[in-house]
Amino acid sequence: MDQATPLTNSERRDDVAYLAESFAAAARRPTPVLDDEACARFAEADADEQASLFFTLLCYGALAAQPAPEAVVDADWRRFVDADVVGRVFAGEFDLRDYAIDPPVSRSDSKGKIIDFVRLAETRDTWSRLLPQPAEPEVVVDVLYAASGGALKSRAFWVVREMRRLGLWHEEALDRFAFVPDGRVRKRSVRMGLIDLPEKADTFADMKAVSRALHAVMRLNGDGAAGFDLPVSWAAQRCELCDAARMASCPVPHCCWRRSHAAA
Repeated sequence: MDQATPLTNSERRDDVAYLAESFAAAARRPTPVLDDEACARFAEADADEQASLFFTLLCYGALAAQPAPEAVVDADWRRFVDADVVGRVFAGEFDLRDYAIDPPVSRSDSKGKIIDFVRLAETRDTWSRLLPQPAEPEVVVDVLYAASGGALKSRAFWVVREMRRLGLWHEEALDRFAFVPDGRVRKRSVRMGLIDLPEKADTFADMKAVSRALHAVMRLNGDGAAGFDLPVSWAAQRCELCDAARMASCPVPHCCWRRSHAAA
């Protein structure tokens, strides 16, 4: 199998246009962790309330950093919220003994995330420096990654994306780190040919490079960056499972994977 020739910027532009149009037509958007009322309060809130709202976002990011479907994570998150676990951890009123006896969730992956919630509460002095607006966009994901003890890895970029998408952070320079470089996004982006990086590149430095590269390529379509990584992660094309049958019917205009494998 010959190595595929990288896509030209014109070809990448065609792909981004297709992905952006499909995303817009689907009219699907993430369920916001912070609802409209919370977002409206953020701008007028004092430092403590802003930190509380941001902490909620961080905890959801930590919870979602597990190998489980989004619907399962959302259901467990709702149980945490209903039991006011996040609020009590933030306020320093959480009792691990009560939690151990009667946790609001049953799945071990979600139950164990309480450690990450507590760590995030303990590192408030670090991540609260990002509020109300980060002074140095280049280091935001590094701060989140460090403050979470690594629990927020690709999800550090998710936090930035959500703060930008919800209109709570205003600096456009943050957009370079608002493309969530999780495994699905990396693999699809590399196989399509949107970015020229190894699909298995999963160090934190690699993830920063992926986010920056996606930011650059998604802007080729003008408004293609409006959904950040969502046009890629929510695309109907499951590039990570691509085979001959999928290639034969794939509507993506240009694809490195297809070029490499079609004649194989």
